[in-house]
Amino acid sequence: MRRSLFPLLLILIAAGCSAPLQRQLHDGGLLRDGGQPAIRVCIADRAREAAIGISDGALLLTADGRYSLDGFRELRCRLSADGGIQVLMDGRKARRFVGVARCFYRQPGSVFMVNDRAYSDTLVFASDGQHLYVINILPLEEYLKSVVPREIGRNRKPAEEQAAEAQAILARTYALGKISLPLARLFDVYDDTRDQVFGGIAERDELTSRAVERTAGQVLAYEGKLAECYYHSTCGGNTEASSLVWQRPQSKPYLIGSKDRGADGDFCRISPSYRWTEEYTREELESILRTFLPSASDAILPSDIPGDRWYLLDLNVLARGASGRVTTLQIVMGNRGQQRSYYLHGDKIRWGLRRSDDGQPLRSTLFDVSMRRNSAHWIERVRIDGGGSGHGVGMCQWGAIGMARAGYPSAEILKKYFPGTEVLSLY
Repeated sequence: MRRSLFPLLLILIAAGCSAPLQRQLHDGGLLRDGGQPAIRVCIADRAREAAIGISDGALLLTADGRYSLDGFRELRCRLSADGGIQVLMDGRKARRFVGVARCFYRQPGSVFMVNDRAYSDTLVFASDGQHLYVINILPLEEYLKSVVPREIGRNRKPAEEQAAEAQAILARTYALGKISLPLARLFDVYDDTRDQVFGGIAERDELTSRAVERTAGQVLAYEGKLAECYYHSTCGGNTEASSLVWQRPQSKPYLIGSKDRGADGDFCRISPSYRWTEEYTREELESILRTFLPSASDAILPSDIPGDRWYLLDLNVLARGASGRVTTLQIVMGNRGQQRSYYLHGDKIRWGLRRSDDGQPLRSTLFDVSMRRNSAHWIERVRIDGGGSGHGVGMCQWGAIGMARAGYPSAEILKKYFPGTEVLSLY
């Protein structure tokens, strides 16, 4: 049974989401009619220049005034050496501003084009003095209609709609947590995996849009507070405690990991990444380790891995979590005269090993290692047999799809992966 979010609202007020903050959001154009919050999505960051396709009815609002863009088809913002922004219209210099400018349409329905993607509502151009940022401001529920299909997958089948609803609730909870942070920031979320993947209005589909509408205002809460919402593609049979994955002192009670098993086996066994294998020659894996170990661990510098006559000698799993994921991996490199051990922990293991074919992070840390050695005991080949895809914390998306196919409603799916939580209605 879903109930009102009045206790959660009180807690949000205590945490800083107060009436003055709501007024500030409204005055800044970040709260819309009916009380639905708006979200500020960074669609281009740390840039020097941005080109935006426009149509008649567009307006540009700066500190100096409000300008009609009728008759023009491209607005280009270019960062100046002094940190200001030069505006070009169809390639001709038009005006210059410092700080922030806003672009919107007189009437709803028209779109902006940025990097071949269509965006609705409002665009903001801002400079921090060194970089240019383009930010899309739009109602939260409209944002979710573009996020959910990118996260749970487009064109899901009707039998999988409850998984899309669960994804919508998680995505909304995550976004609201970002929106409620102090406003002394240019934006709330990135449009990629640094937050949630958002590709503009063309990414939408009917089923996931319906899932967003059916769950409008619903969030996941624990003891009256917004829950920390994480999700990943495939758990491989068990999710893991967040403290082990991200090396935190302690996991939230609802993020300690859970089994993905149903009456007929693991729900996520339908995933293409449920089980997988990576194979490397020793030379291939050495090259990967030289390239990615320093970025996967602050304790490893590029100079710690000599480029010549420095070979892979061993890979040892030193610790595993309750899910079976590797939590500490020892990598031994060197030669006959000397050797050194390098250590990776938690999710950083995926980022240090990488895949053999495309250099992407290893799918999961749920794996076993086997090595083939020659008669002199030098490693010739390494094989990693694994399961799952992603960090393994929170909701397993393919598991949620499997549960939906088995007839579970979205609330039960979320309780499976976040035990002790409940779905509440915010608006």
